[in-house]
Amino acid sequence: MKIEVLGCSGGMGQGEFTTCLRINDQLLIDAGSGLGNLTQQQMLAIKSVFITHAHLDHICFLPMLLDNLFEQLSMPIEVFALPEVLQALKTHVFNWHIWPDFTQLPSSESAVLNFNPIQQGESKTLHDLQIAPIKAQHVVPACGYSVIDGQGRVFCFSGDTLFDEKVSYAYNQIGPIQVLMLECAFPNRLEEIARKSHHLTPKSLSIFIASLNLLPEELWITHLKPSLHDEIVDELQQLNLPLKLVFLKSGQTFFL
Repeated sequence: MKIEVLGCSGGMGQGEFTTCLRINDQLLIDAGSGLGNLTQQQMLAIKSVFITHAHLDHICFLPMLLDNLFEQLSMPIEVFALPEVLQALKTHVFNWHIWPDFTQLPSSESAVLNFNPIQQGESKTLHDLQIAPIKAQHVVPACGYSVIDGQGRVFCFSGDTLFDEKVSYAYNQIGPIQVLMLECAFPNRLEEIARKSHHLTPKSLSIFIASLNLLPEELWITHLKPSLHDEIVDELQQLNLPLKLVFLKSGQTFFL
């Protein structure tokens, strides 16, 4: 499984791009500003997009992707998400006011965008991968995703979430996880803001990890606020967690 971190920042700035992962060339998880790092030919290879939630930093380049490829697509791009997330995209983005409704263009019979609701407990097999939503706890309907390749290697991405027992229970049902990608948006001193906005801090992340029956081989850290990056990294390193920590940067490529 090839995983390209097109964007992993919790904010903006030079060299900072928001959440977008490309897996094996044809599949995206989220469509933040990192999507803009692909060439036109690489964009044309994308067939499926799995959205964790409808916040702008995770969907902002999906409209632009469709606009870019409009005349070149012979098949629609398939977008998968929880039903509430798809409804938010329909109501607030692809509504002819913010952006054209590409589920109706060039016609309803040959549209370039197709929405596919996916439920908790349901999995999809696409591009030789098995993808399933994972419980998340955020201020809007949200999920993470597990991705399993043909060799049985498991990659999990939390999306935006805080820690609670239902979330950790969901991860404990998956079994051995090779890579767990967790957000950590705020340092410990902003615990109250993190709690209200439903994000993790180093402290709550450590509780999350301690709740897992099996530790992943690697823990990838994502979604750090740029202005707080060094403070969060320092606090995470001081935890001395019993697993390999990887602090993600936009542009990295990994092979599982």
